[in-house]
Amino acid sequence: MGLCNDPMRRKCGTEEETSVHILCECEVLASLRHAHLGSFFLDPEDIRELGMGTIWNYAKGTRLLQPSTEYGAQAA
Repeated sequence: MGLCNDPMRRKCGTEEETSVHILCECEVLASLRHAHLGSFFLDPEDIRELGMGTIWNYAKGTRLLQPSTEYGAQAA
């Protein structure tokens, strides 16, 4: 699919990039998280209260869903 599979966090550059980290913890994404999800930091349980559209818009805003040219994918 061309997405980066590197387990290192692409936004903050530390440890493993997980859905919990992206949705709840990453300090680099705190302002974006606040704008889309209503809080700078969340508990994983908070995610269950959010609508799928809200989560999708936040995910698009992180730009982590874009193909990585690092692995030979063509830029769209």
